Amino acid sequence: MMASHHLDPGDEPQPDYPTAEPMALPETVSSPQAKLVYLYLLVRGTTTVDELGAALGLPKLSLFSILQTLAEYGLVVRDGDAVTTA
Repeated sequence: MMASHHLDPGDEPQPDYPTAEPMALPETVSSPQAKLVYLYLLVRGTTTVDELGAALGLPKLSLFSILQTLAEYGLVVRDGDAVTTA
């Protein structure tokens, strides 16, 4: 008969990679679309308005409005067509 081995929860193998911390959204971001754009930029980094629109399925006109609002709150920076978090 084989002996069964029981592991205590503290004995479980731990991952060799760092675990991600939950991303916190600034309280000033209330629109679901603005939250989506901001989180995308946090994860992706610098991108273009065209890439944002294609990835998120949002029209450019909506993105320009969202990005303007996020820029007014000091959350994103636009340099030409490139956008990144501040």
